[in-house]
Amino acid sequence: MRGWLFIWLAVVFAVAPQAVRADDNRPLSLKIEQQDAANFTVTWKLPVNVEPRHMPRVSTDGCEERGRARTWSDPLGYWREEAWHCAQGIEAREIAIVYPLANPNLATIVRVFRAGAGDPQTILLQPQDGSFAIGTEEEASSGGGFLEFIKLGVEHIWIGIDHLLFVAGLVLIAAKPRRILVTITGFTLAHSVTLALAALDLVRLPIAAIEAVIALSIVFLAVEIVKGPRDTLTWRKPVVVASAFGLLHGFGFAAVLREIGLPQGSLVSSLLAFNIGIEIGQVVFAAGIFALLWLLGRTGERLAGQLPVQKLAGYAVGCLASMWMIERLSGI
Repeated sequence: MRGWLFIWLAVVFAVAPQAVRADDNRPLSLKIEQQDAANFTVTWKLPVNVEPRHMPRVSTDGCEERGRARTWSDPLGYWREEAWHCAQGIEAREIAIVYPLANPNLATIVRVFRAGAGDPQTILLQPQDGSFAIGTEEEASSGGGFLEFIKLGVEHIWIGIDHLLFVAGLVLIAAKPRRILVTITGFTLAHSVTLALAALDLVRLPIAAIEAVIALSIVFLAVEIVKGPRDTLTWRKPVVVASAFGLLHGFGFAAVLREIGLPQGSLVSSLLAFNIGIEIGQVVFAAGIFALLWLLGRTGERLAGQLPVQKLAGYAVGCLASMWMIERLSGI
Protein backbone atom coordinates (compact mmCIF):
# COMPACT_ATOMS: atom_id res chain seq x y z
CA MET A 1 0.00 0.00 0.00
CA ARG A 2 2.94 2.32 0.54
CA GLY A 3 3.69 2.13 -3.15
CA TRP A 4 0.26 3.45 -4.09
CA LEU A 5 0.83 6.60 -2.07
CA PHE A 6 4.29 7.17 -3.51
CA ILE A 7 3.14 6.70 -7.09
CA TRP A 8 0.20 9.03 -6.44
CA LEU A 9 2.61 11.71 -5.21
CA ALA A 10 4.82 11.19 -8.24
CA VAL A 11 1.90 11.54 -10.64
CA VAL A 12 0.64 14.70 -8.92
CA PHE A 13 4.08 16.30 -9.05
CA ALA A 14 4.62 15.19 -12.64
CA VAL A 15 1.38 16.59 -14.04
CA ALA A 16 1.55 19.85 -12.09
CA PRO A 17 3.22 22.51 -14.27
CA GLN A 18 5.43 23.69 -11.44
CA ALA A 19 6.95 20.25 -10.95
CA VAL A 20 8.91 20.38 -14.17
CA ARG A 21 10.81 23.50 -13.20
CA ALA A 22 14.48 22.97 -12.53
CA ASP A 23 14.06 24.28 -9.02
CA ASP A 24 10.82 25.32 -7.34
CA ASN A 25 12.50 26.98 -4.40
CA ARG A 26 14.01 30.03 -6.04
CA PRO A 27 11.53 32.91 -5.87
CA LEU A 28 10.96 36.10 -7.79
CA SER A 29 12.87 38.72 -5.79
CA LEU A 30 11.45 42.24 -5.65
CA LYS A 31 13.22 45.13 -3.92
CA ILE A 32 11.65 48.54 -3.31
CA GLU A 33 14.08 51.21 -2.11
CA GLN A 34 12.80 54.58 -0.95
CA GLN A 35 15.01 57.47 -2.07
CA ASP A 36 12.84 60.23 -0.57
CA ALA A 37 9.17 60.84 0.21
CA ALA A 38 8.02 60.45 -3.40
CA ASN A 39 10.79 58.59 -5.27
CA PHE A 40 11.53 54.88 -5.25
CA THR A 41 13.85 52.48 -7.04
CA VAL A 42 12.11 49.20 -7.84
CA THR A 43 14.25 46.22 -8.84
CA TRP A 44 13.14 42.67 -9.47
CA LYS A 45 14.93 39.49 -10.47
CA LEU A 46 13.57 36.47 -12.29
CA PRO A 47 15.58 33.38 -11.22
CA VAL A 48 17.99 32.04 -13.79
CA ASN A 49 16.18 28.69 -14.06
CA VAL A 50 13.10 30.43 -15.51
CA GLU A 51 13.06 31.55 -19.14
CA PRO A 52 13.37 35.33 -19.55
CA ARG A 53 10.11 35.46 -21.54
CA HIS A 54 8.36 35.02 -18.19
CA MET A 55 9.71 38.33 -16.86
CA PRO A 56 6.72 40.04 -15.17
CA ARG A 57 5.67 43.66 -15.11
CA VAL A 58 5.40 45.40 -11.74
CA SER A 59 3.18 48.46 -11.50
CA THR A 60 0.79 50.42 -9.30
CA ASP A 61 -1.77 53.17 -9.81
CA GLY A 62 -0.68 56.59 -8.62
CA CYS A 63 3.00 56.06 -9.45
CA GLU A 64 4.67 56.89 -12.74
CA GLU A 65 7.88 55.56 -14.19
CA ARG A 66 10.64 58.14 -14.57
CA GLY A 67 13.55 57.81 -16.97
CA ARG A 68 14.46 54.63 -18.78
CA ALA A 69 14.15 51.20 -17.24
CA ARG A 70 17.33 49.15 -17.00
CA THR A 71 17.46 45.42 -17.78
CA TRP A 72 20.37 42.99 -17.56
CA SER A 73 21.23 39.39 -16.78
CA ASP A 74 23.93 37.66 -14.76
CA PRO A 75 24.52 34.17 -13.31
CA LEU A 76 21.83 34.82 -10.69
CA GLY A 77 18.99 35.63 -13.09
CA TYR A 78 17.30 38.27 -15.21
CA TRP A 79 16.93 41.77 -13.76
CA ARG A 80 14.81 44.86 -14.35
CA GLU A 81 15.13 48.17 -12.53
CA GLU A 82 12.72 51.12 -12.70
CA ALA A 83 12.52 54.53 -11.03
CA TRP A 84 9.04 55.36 -9.70
CA HIS A 85 7.66 58.75 -8.73
CA CYS A 86 4.73 58.43 -6.31
CA ALA A 87 3.48 61.92 -5.42
CA GLN A 88 1.30 60.60 -2.58
CA GLY A 89 3.77 57.99 -1.40
CA ILE A 90 3.62 54.26 -1.95
CA GLU A 91 2.06 52.97 1.26
CA ALA A 92 -1.36 51.27 1.05
CA ARG A 93 -1.25 51.21 -2.77
CA GLU A 94 -1.92 47.91 -4.49
CA ILE A 95 1.19 46.83 -6.38
CA ALA A 96 0.51 44.31 -9.13
CA ILE A 97 2.84 41.62 -10.44
CA VAL A 98 1.66 40.60 -13.90
CA TYR A 99 3.30 37.81 -15.90
CA PRO A 100 3.05 37.83 -19.71
CA LEU A 101 1.84 34.23 -19.53
CA ALA A 102 0.86 32.37 -16.38
CA ASN A 103 2.97 32.58 -13.23
CA PRO A 104 5.53 29.73 -13.61
CA ASN A 105 4.90 28.73 -9.98
CA LEU A 106 7.13 31.40 -8.51
CA ALA A 107 6.66 32.60 -4.98
CA THR A 108 7.68 36.23 -4.49
CA ILE A 109 9.81 37.76 -1.76
CA VAL A 110 9.40 41.52 -1.47
CA ARG A 111 11.91 43.60 0.48
CA VAL A 112 11.00 47.20 1.29
CA PHE A 113 13.86 49.50 2.29
CA ARG A 114 12.63 52.75 3.82
CA ALA A 115 14.86 55.82 3.80
CA GLY A 116 16.64 56.14 7.12
CA ALA A 117 15.12 52.93 8.52
CA GLY A 118 16.92 49.87 9.82
CA ASP A 119 16.18 46.35 8.63
CA PRO A 120 13.87 46.12 5.61
CA GLN A 121 10.29 44.91 5.71
CA THR A 122 9.71 41.44 4.22
CA ILE A 123 6.52 40.51 2.39
CA LEU A 124 5.93 36.92 1.30
CA LEU A 125 3.67 36.07 -1.62
CA GLN A 126 2.53 32.68 -2.88
CA PRO A 127 2.36 31.98 -6.64
CA GLN A 128 -1.38 32.66 -6.64
CA ASP A 129 -0.89 36.13 -5.13
CA GLY A 130 -0.81 38.64 -7.95
CA SER A 131 -0.64 41.81 -5.89
CA PHE A 132 0.30 43.19 -2.48
CA ALA A 133 0.25 46.40 -0.48
CA ILE A 134 2.97 47.97 1.63
CA GLY A 135 1.91 48.79 5.17
CA THR A 136 2.96 51.85 7.12
CA GLU A 137 6.33 51.93 8.82
CA GLU A 138 4.61 51.43 12.19
CA GLU A 139 2.75 48.37 10.92
CA ALA A 140 5.95 46.91 9.48
CA SER A 141 7.90 47.37 12.71
CA SER A 142 5.15 45.69 14.74
CA GLY A 143 4.76 42.78 12.34
CA GLY A 144 7.22 40.51 14.12
CA GLY A 145 10.24 39.53 12.07
CA PHE A 146 10.59 36.20 13.89
CA LEU A 147 7.10 35.10 12.87
CA GLU A 148 7.69 36.32 9.33
CA PHE A 149 10.74 34.08 8.96
CA ILE A 150 8.85 31.12 10.43
CA LYS A 151 6.19 31.70 7.80
CA LEU A 152 8.88 31.97 5.14
CA GLY A 153 10.34 28.62 6.23
CA VAL A 154 6.96 26.86 6.12
CA GLU A 155 6.15 28.28 2.71
CA HIS A 156 9.61 27.45 1.42
CA ILE A 157 9.35 23.75 2.25
CA TRP A 158 5.82 23.49 0.88
CA ILE A 159 6.83 24.77 -2.55
CA GLY A 160 10.00 22.66 -2.50
CA ILE A 161 8.59 19.66 -4.38
CA ASP A 162 11.96 17.93 -4.55
CA HIS A 163 12.54 18.18 -0.79
CA LEU A 164 9.04 16.90 -0.05
CA LEU A 165 9.43 13.95 -2.39
CA PHE A 166 12.71 13.04 -0.68
CA VAL A 167 10.99 13.16 2.72
CA ALA A 168 8.19 10.94 1.37
CA GLY A 169 10.80 8.43 0.22
CA LEU A 170 12.40 8.42 3.66
CA VAL A 171 9.02 7.77 5.29
CA LEU A 172 8.33 4.87 2.94
CA ILE A 173 11.71 3.25 3.59
CA ALA A 174 11.70 3.80 7.35
CA ALA A 175 8.10 2.49 7.53
CA LYS A 176 7.73 2.25 11.32
CA PRO A 177 6.93 5.26 13.54
CA ARG A 178 10.12 5.10 15.61
CA ARG A 179 12.36 4.60 12.57
CA ILE A 180 10.57 7.44 10.76
CA LEU A 181 11.12 9.75 13.74
CA VAL A 182 14.83 8.87 13.97
CA THR A 183 15.31 9.18 10.21
CA ILE A 184 13.57 12.55 9.89
CA THR A 185 15.46 13.82 12.96
CA GLY A 186 18.77 12.89 11.32
CA PHE A 187 17.72 14.65 8.11
CA THR A 188 16.67 17.70 10.13
CA LEU A 189 19.86 17.99 12.16
CA ALA A 190 22.05 17.56 9.08
CA HIS A 191 20.35 20.15 6.90
CA SER A 192 20.12 22.56 9.85
CA VAL A 193 23.93 22.59 10.07
CA THR A 194 24.55 23.34 6.40
CA LEU A 195 21.61 25.74 6.25
CA ALA A 196 23.24 27.83 8.97
CA LEU A 197 26.71 27.63 7.42
CA ALA A 198 25.44 28.65 3.97
CA ALA A 199 23.02 31.34 5.16
CA LEU A 200 25.75 32.95 7.26
CA ASP A 201 28.04 32.76 4.22
CA LEU A 202 30.60 30.65 6.06
CA VAL A 203 30.45 27.97 3.37
CA ARG A 204 29.45 28.63 -0.24
CA LEU A 205 28.91 25.97 -2.89
CA PRO A 206 27.53 26.40 -6.44
CA ILE A 207 23.76 26.18 -6.08
CA ALA A 208 23.23 24.61 -9.52
CA ALA A 209 25.48 21.67 -8.59
CA ILE A 210 23.75 21.30 -5.21
CA GLU A 211 20.33 21.23 -6.87
CA ALA A 212 21.51 18.51 -9.26
CA VAL A 213 22.73 16.38 -6.35
CA ILE A 214 19.42 16.94 -4.52
CA ALA A 215 17.65 15.49 -7.57
CA LEU A 216 20.18 12.63 -7.55
CA SER A 217 19.28 11.91 -3.91
CA ILE A 218 15.66 11.31 -4.98
CA VAL A 219 16.83 9.03 -7.80
CA PHE A 220 18.87 7.12 -5.22
CA LEU A 221 15.82 6.58 -3.00
CA ALA A 222 13.70 5.62 -6.01
CA VAL A 223 16.20 2.89 -6.94
CA GLU A 224 16.11 1.57 -3.39
CA ILE A 225 12.32 1.49 -3.43
CA VAL A 226 12.27 -0.36 -6.77
CA LYS A 227 14.69 -3.00 -5.48
CA GLY A 228 12.77 -3.32 -2.22
CA PRO A 229 13.89 -4.16 1.34
CA ARG A 230 17.23 -5.92 1.50
CA ASP A 231 20.45 -5.95 3.48
CA THR A 232 21.80 -2.52 2.49
CA LEU A 233 22.71 0.51 4.56
CA THR A 234 19.68 2.41 3.27
CA TRP A 235 17.22 -0.17 4.55
CA ARG A 236 19.15 -1.09 7.69
CA LYS A 237 20.05 2.46 8.77
CA PRO A 238 17.99 4.97 6.79
CA VAL A 239 19.03 7.68 9.23
CA VAL A 240 22.61 7.49 7.89
CA VAL A 241 21.49 8.09 4.30
CA ALA A 242 19.03 10.78 5.42
CA SER A 243 21.76 12.62 7.33
CA ALA A 244 24.26 12.40 4.47
CA PHE A 245 21.86 13.80 1.89
CA GLY A 246 20.46 16.21 4.48
CA LEU A 247 23.78 18.06 4.46
CA LEU A 248 23.24 18.78 0.76
CA HIS A 249 19.56 19.67 1.13
CA GLY A 250 20.56 22.28 3.70
CA PHE A 251 22.47 24.19 1.02
CA GLY A 252 19.33 24.10 -1.11
CA PHE A 253 17.22 25.47 1.76
CA ALA A 254 19.71 28.30 2.20
CA ALA A 255 19.24 29.52 -1.37
CA VAL A 256 16.12 31.51 -0.52
CA LEU A 257 17.85 33.24 2.40
CA ARG A 258 20.61 34.36 0.08
CA GLU A 259 17.95 35.84 -2.16
CA ILE A 260 16.65 38.16 0.58
CA GLY A 261 19.54 38.36 3.04
CA LEU A 262 19.27 37.97 6.79
CA PRO A 263 18.52 41.15 8.79
CA GLN A 264 21.72 42.16 10.57
CA GLY A 265 19.85 43.32 13.65
CA SER A 266 18.34 39.87 14.25
CA LEU A 267 20.51 37.55 12.22
CA VAL A 268 20.57 34.53 14.54
CA SER A 269 16.90 34.71 15.52
CA SER A 270 15.81 35.06 11.88
CA LEU A 271 17.91 32.05 10.88
CA LEU A 272 16.44 30.06 13.78
CA ALA A 273 12.90 31.10 12.83
CA PHE A 274 13.42 30.11 9.20
CA ASN A 275 14.69 26.69 10.25
CA ILE A 276 11.78 26.23 12.66
CA GLY A 277 9.40 27.03 9.82
CA ILE A 278 11.04 24.42 7.59
CA GLU A 279 10.73 21.81 10.34
CA ILE A 280 7.08 22.64 10.99
CA GLY A 281 6.25 22.18 7.31
CA GLN A 282 8.38 19.05 7.07
CA VAL A 283 6.91 17.39 10.17
CA VAL A 284 3.35 18.16 9.07
CA PHE A 285 4.07 16.64 5.66
CA ALA A 286 5.73 13.52 7.12
CA ALA A 287 2.86 13.07 9.59
CA GLY A 288 0.37 13.38 6.73
CA ILE A 289 2.23 10.77 4.68
CA PHE A 290 2.28 8.36 7.61
CA ALA A 291 -1.42 8.93 8.33
CA LEU A 292 -2.31 8.20 4.70
CA LEU A 293 -0.20 5.05 4.80
CA TRP A 294 -2.08 3.92 7.88
CA LEU A 295 -5.45 4.63 6.27
CA LEU A 296 -4.46 2.81 3.09
CA GLY A 297 -3.30 -0.15 5.13
CA ARG A 298 -6.69 -0.29 6.85
CA THR A 299 -8.48 -0.58 3.50
CA GLY A 300 -6.87 -3.94 2.81
CA GLU A 301 -4.35 -5.30 0.38
CA ARG A 302 -7.09 -6.04 -2.17
CA LEU A 303 -6.77 -2.47 -3.50
CA ALA A 304 -3.27 -3.19 -4.68
CA GLY A 305 -4.41 -6.06 -6.93
CA GLN A 306 -1.65 -7.83 -8.79
CA LEU A 307 0.26 -4.69 -9.85
CA PRO A 308 3.88 -4.30 -8.69
CA VAL A 309 2.90 -1.00 -7.10
CA GLN A 310 6.15 -0.35 -5.23
CA LYS A 311 8.24 -0.81 -8.37
CA LEU A 312 5.91 1.37 -10.42
CA ALA A 313 6.15 4.06 -7.77
CA GLY A 314 9.93 3.90 -7.76
CA TYR A 315 10.12 4.11 -11.53
CA ALA A 316 7.71 7.06 -11.65
CA VAL A 317 9.60 9.01 -9.02
CA GLY A 318 12.98 8.03 -10.46
CA CYS A 319 12.01 9.27 -13.93
CA LEU A 320 10.72 12.56 -12.55
CA ALA A 321 13.84 13.12 -10.44
CA SER A 322 16.08 12.15 -13.36
CA MET A 323 14.40 14.81 -15.47
CA TRP A 324 15.07 17.37 -12.72
CA MET A 325 18.69 16.24 -12.51
CA ILE A 326 19.24 16.60 -16.27
CA GLU A 327 17.66 20.07 -16.25
CA ARG A 328 19.83 21.16 -13.36
CA LEU A 329 23.02 19.73 -14.85
CA SER A 330 22.31 21.64 -18.04
CA GLY A 331 22.32 24.85 -16.00
CA ILE A 332 25.78 24.30 -14.51
